[in-house]
Amino acid sequence: MGAGIARMGHVVVVEERDEPRLGSLLAREGIAFASAPATLDVVRKLVRTDEPDLVVLEVTSITQTALRLCQSLQSEVPHVAVTVFAVRANERDVVEAYGAGAMTVVIEPVGSHELIARVRATLRRMPSRWAPVGERIVVGPVTLDRARREVAVHGELIALPRKEFEIAQVLMENAGGVVTKAQLVRALWGSPRDTKTLDVQVGRLRAKLVAAEGVQRIRTVRGLGFRFVTDEDLEHDAALDSPVER
Repeated sequence: MGAGIARMGHVVVVEERDEPRLGSLLAREGIAFASAPATLDVVRKLVRTDEPDLVVLEVTSITQTALRLCQSLQSEVPHVAVTVFAVRANERDVVEAYGAGAMTVVIEPVGSHELIARVRATLRRMPSRWAPVGERIVVGPVTLDRARREVAVHGELIALPRKEFEIAQVLMENAGGVVTKAQLVRALWGSPRDTKTLDVQVGRLRAKLVAAEGVQRIRTVRGLGFRFVTDEDLEHDAALDSPVER
């Protein structure tokens, strides 16, 4: 495809369950998808040939096999989002899935309409690989301008020091997904260091955004990192309170 031409979202569903749900729902909604067994080589080949925007691991539980799939996809095709959709999982499982590279984790029970809405929301967050990257990132009323190095909420500029701006940029570029502390430290300083300074700077940035919008956009994912939430996330949180975030 030529530069600047966007494409409709495409999904690969990795089916490990005896009775998978998602494929039939995607077909009913007219969302393009392909199915694959939970075999690493098969998934790799299908992802290379189909070039999906989203891979959903539809599993019974979050096993080491599922985590290895997440890690492999993140390292080999980082432009592809990964969602883990599990029948059961505890908090530790969810944290490990995010640490392995999952953008979102969905645990049963979940209604069909909500499940499809989550898929659509993830696809909307994924930038087109064929469109040029713009200078502005917009998440709800928050706008970040890379060229001007400015952040505004509802059109009102917020004064940010250089590191806070860079934190906002990394988090907003990955809005809806989890960014680990290690990833942020590498992006900001290029080498490992104590994360206490990072925690302080994230806290200051969070407070400024809350003061400007009245909404907590930056969530802490315990034991892992941070997530810049989208409007879709906020709507979902109004109905379900996540046990992993605060």
